[in-house]
Amino acid sequence: MQNYIKTNEKIEVNNYPYGFKLKTTLFDYIEFDKKKGFRHCTQTINPKTGRLNNPKKSTYYALLVRYYNEDGHIKCNSFDFNGRDDINRGCKFVFENFNVFTAEEIQYLYNHVFLMSFVDMKAVCIYGGAKPADIKIYYDEFWKVAKQGINAPQLNWFNLLSLDAAGIDSHKPANFNPFVTVEYGSILNMR
Repeated sequence: MQNYIKTNEKIEVNNYPYGFKLKTTLFDYIEFDKKKGFRHCTQTINPKTGRLNNPKKSTYYALLVRYYNEDGHIKCNSFDFNGRDDINRGCKFVFENFNVFTAEEIQYLYNHVFLMSFVDMKAVCIYGGAKPADIKIYYDEFWKVAKQGINAPQLNWFNLLSLDAAGIDSHKPANFNPFVTVEYGSILNMR
């Protein structure tokens, strides 16, 4: 099990290699934006001038956390919430590591999984052929808990956020194919 670093903790790494022979100080941190998510940032001090260099920033992820690997180096894990399996996996991770996040980040995560569950439901209907009325029951409790979490981010209810993949999939019609090819030649000959 990984020991994750708090998202609001800025790590200072001394004797970080800078060029061929120089050493410097590196600052490692997570930047959070409530509209975009999390991204990993590092910033070094130029040993020649003593000034901070511009930070290097990764792309935004729905969820990004840092941890120390077995060699003591800082590594990152990222999660997206695209699809039931990823939603369930991400919610389980947040439940188990709830103390790593700030209240604002938790509120963002509750909101994000709430929205991504709607995306999942729509995808099941479009690409799986399920009827919204048949599968809505599998999402109702999820939405209710996520809304409560948005309003009370200090409470860890992520263990209650799980979508029943088997139940949802049981409402998909057999042999449904949204990607049926149409031969236009036969349509043109019908004139």
